[in-house]
Amino acid sequence: MTDYLLNAFAAITASFLLTYISIPAIVRISNEKHLFDEPNSRKLNKTAVPTLGGVSIFIGISLGATLFLGSLRFLELRYIFAALIMLFFIGLKDDILVISARKKLMVQMAAAAILVGLGNVQITSLSNLFFLNQMSIWMSIPLSFMLLLFIINAMNLIDGIDGLASGIAVLVSGVLGSWFFVSGHIQYALLSFAIAGSLLAFLRFNLWGGDNKIFMGDTGSLILGGLLGVLIIQFLNFNVAAPTLIKMQNAPAFVLALLIVPVTDTLRVFTIRIYQKRSPFSPDMNHIHHLLIRSGLKHIQASSFLVLYTAFFASFALATSPYLSSTLSFILVLGMSFGAIAILKKRADKIKYKRDQQIKLTRKILSTGIPLQEDPFRFLEAKKKIYQN
Repeated sequence: MTDYLLNAFAAITASFLLTYISIPAIVRISNEKHLFDEPNSRKLNKTAVPTLGGVSIFIGISLGATLFLGSLRFLELRYIFAALIMLFFIGLKDDILVISARKKLMVQMAAAAILVGLGNVQITSLSNLFFLNQMSIWMSIPLSFMLLLFIINAMNLIDGIDGLASGIAVLVSGVLGSWFFVSGHIQYALLSFAIAGSLLAFLRFNLWGGDNKIFMGDTGSLILGGLLGVLIIQFLNFNVAAPTLIKMQNAPAFVLALLIVPVTDTLRVFTIRIYQKRSPFSPDMNHIHHLLIRSGLKHIQASSFLVLYTAFFASFALATSPYLSSTLSFILVLGMSFGAIAILKKRADKIKYKRDQQIKLTRKILSTGIPLQEDPFRFLEAKKKIYQN
């Protein structure tokens, strides 16, 4: 076990250092080649920022996870990295050239098919969630495929403010990596720790980078989605036969709690877009992090809140697992999250309305004659009151 501890320490240290060292070089190349995320009305960044942080993340994870396996057998790793390479290049192309959501989805489907069909990354049991235990291959394959696609896109969707996707991924990979290590699945523990180490280095430049500030871009978020999907599915599988002392009684609810922000956000924005008769993949500013920013929080405050939000739900799922069934725990976690988001939206709308009223009053006093700019976030009641005045 001591040797494995050294391997884990080496994996997280190597991934951290490789990412940390490579980011300044990638920023310099991005500046020279003008590879930026340009500000626009839909984005929250006010200056042009390089978007190729996913390249450094991929370097850190791939080398950190493979260099210190030693004599450990990790046959699935070849298929995991085959899928990651596909996600890496389609994300890189989108960061540089911008491609359609349809093309991205096709590559994501191919990557998920490799993981499920060749890598056997398949859910074998749902621990009595909705009365489903052992699953037949005819149910396992499509469910695993759809879950991977969902997580890949969910992580991509929440990557809208500094530190959010990476912060949640550090929490998830750290928790699952620790569980894999204690349960004896050292290969997946090393992969998890390599993810955490690489992202910790990335966070340094994403949050406090100064001239070397960088975004992970689609390259990074797609990679993270694929990796977290693999870790989640394997955790569900390994947990079934885990020793009683470390076995999670309501593993699906615990997994949901770890991914509560991307899951809630994706279901919410997809529902809004479909209701508005738009494509589920069409961009907008209805995400949870947009609500927090509109409430007056800075990027790092909003990201920290949502990481703590995730930790709270994970702790809640863990603490209540002896008292609730898997199905009830799953429904309760999801319902509580949607309720919390509804409260956040109401608060954001109220703050936005007060701010608009103050701006209107200030302009009226100053008699500048400048028309109040139309705001896409103004809800109908606020509009009506302003026009009536």
